[in-house]
Amino acid sequence: MLNSKVSLNAIIIFCLLLLVGCKQQAKELTLEEKITLAVESRKIPTSKDHKVSFTLPESLIGRGPQITEVFSHMENYIPTVLIEKGNTKTTKLPENISHTLGQEILTSAFFEEETSLDQICDEKQVNGVIILHKGQVVYERYPEMKPFDKHFLGSVSKTFLGTIIAHLADEGKLNEQDPIGQYLTEFKGKPLENVTIENLLRMTSGINCRESDKGSYTDPNHCFYKLLQHSAVYTEPNPGFEESLIELLANSGKIEPAEQTYDYTSANSVILTTIAERVSSKPFHQLVEEYIWTKIGAEDDARVTLSSTGVAGSYGLMLMRLRDLARYGLAFTDDATTKIASERYINQIHTGDRALFRSERGTDQHLRKKYYEGQGADFQSYHWDVIFEDGDIFKEGFGGQGLYVSPSKRLIIGFFSAGKDKTNNNRNMISLVRSLALLEQFKE
Repeated sequence: MLNSKVSLNAIIIFCLLLLVGCKQQAKELTLEEKITLAVESRKIPTSKDHKVSFTLPESLIGRGPQITEVFSHMENYIPTVLIEKGNTKTTKLPENISHTLGQEILTSAFFEEETSLDQICDEKQVNGVIILHKGQVVYERYPEMKPFDKHFLGSVSKTFLGTIIAHLADEGKLNEQDPIGQYLTEFKGKPLENVTIENLLRMTSGINCRESDKGSYTDPNHCFYKLLQHSAVYTEPNPGFEESLIELLANSGKIEPAEQTYDYTSANSVILTTIAERVSSKPFHQLVEEYIWTKIGAEDDARVTLSSTGVAGSYGLMLMRLRDLARYGLAFTDDATTKIASERYINQIHTGDRALFRSERGTDQHLRKKYYEGQGADFQSYHWDVIFEDGDIFKEGFGGQGLYVSPSKRLIIGFFSAGKDKTNNNRNMISLVRSLALLEQFKE
């Protein structure tokens, strides 16, 4: 009897110890620990991965004879981490290919010559283009890439960040009207302390880290050049940085008061990413997985660049298949199985400041106004470049990438590009996408 009691007590003690051990193992990792694990899991390119020699001038201007290869397989050139779909079911995209859509004439005030989708593709002005209407694929071509390639997204990536910020706001983890100093101690007592999250979302923070400055991509002393180094777009300094990227941005100061000018710079996106990571205790790639990638029925994992110091390329360095980009756009419409945008978020997107939109500075902003002259461009919002008067939204990306979403027309247009020469023909889709969206057949 005594031996039985001893054995029972031993079993109970063993179970308790096992339970304690399991609890310790299940202890939630800190954000820093999660980022460390992510950095350790990165795909780090070797010389064998490189199909071409990727030279710095090509990264500066986004064009060159080899840029199509680089944009289509950037994971072979910059360290990246997976954005996993896990065991989620892939959403099928039924096909109802139009035999006339590719021949429709497209025009814009910026692009003076008439052209068509078929001509754009035949002349290899894009790497890939896909159009969904009412949940069906009506046009899809891959002139310069394979359908399974994970292509560079450029600043279209910023809309993923905007969607994540909206989710965190919906959950009460942040408020768009809060000052960034409330979330980031690095900004306490600094000029940008009282800039709001909304200012960052609308590119009106006034931060002194403009990417449209002369020398922003070429001057090693410029704040934006250093941002690219911290992100591993440029070679990271050896042995390391004197300050973190968020400290660099906090110390950059203001060039003008907030809400005065629409001044597009990825520095705003980096600050937003840091806020999102800290309030959620999750790295950017995990936030994309949780709020977007496991919801849209993706057919493959995506990737995002990740530097050795844990800085994610959330502002423009995501990689994915074109069909998965289309699925992401679809999730903003009623054709989606699972929507990823709340009514509050949709209302926020469709609320903007026309005066600020017209106060823009820099070459890209000036071109953006010309692209959509007379086509109903109203304002920008939540990291989407243009909100049109009919509710359509559009985001372009460096090098000629784009995502156009029309909830009312149930229309999605996604495209990837790469500039091989100085003609800028790869930007034709950006200037013509609104003309495409306004075709009569999409009004049905």
